[in-house]
Amino acid sequence: MPETTPDILAGLDIAPDYFGESPEESAVRKSLAEIAEKNPLTGSRIALARMCLSLAKNIAKGNEKGRAVANEVATLSQLMDQLDPPVVDADTSDLPPELRRIADALATAPRPGGPTASNAPES
Repeated sequence: MPETTPDILAGLDIAPDYFGESPEESAVRKSLAEIAEKNPLTGSRIALARMCLSLAKNIAKGNEKGRAVANEVATLSQLMDQLDPPVVDADTSDLPPELRRIADALATAPRPGGPTASNAPES
């Protein structure tokens, strides 16, 4: 039996079906618990979470029967993004030139013969 999730999902009013629960459903249930720990699920977010669990069940059943599930997977991904939006990159256009060089250097993968602190080009 998978580990039980805390009462975070209690507001979803969904009876966990751990016996026979698919890996897809377990993964979505675990993700929803993590999302709810960061930002409690209330109001319409509860409905979105319930839809995510239903979609996970449909995806698992479709996979068992060999059906195409790409649309359901895309919808599930969109709903999960609504519940836990990706972090948007900050606007760095107003950084001083020195900080811009440091940020650019940190974002660049190192390569043999590439710039070092002692031979970095001046901007």
